[in-house]
Amino acid sequence: MDRMPSKSDLTSPEFISLREIVSASFMSRGSLPNARRLRLIELGLIKNSLGGVVATPAGRIVARQ
Repeated sequence: MDRMPSKSDLTSPEFISLREIVSASFMSRGSLPNARRLRLIELGLIKNSLGGVVATPAGRIVARQ
């Protein structure tokens, strides 16, 4: 993707998951469906970290939309 994703690029479950990750600051990988986790990583909204996932700066911005 050549631009930062927006809320409209996400499905409702993807957006809800992103907001949960942002509010918790960290979430274990197993708490997200694999396909949803991979899609959010592909969009650059979350990244793998220490056995879980955290929001990227872009993910924090999109979660506030």
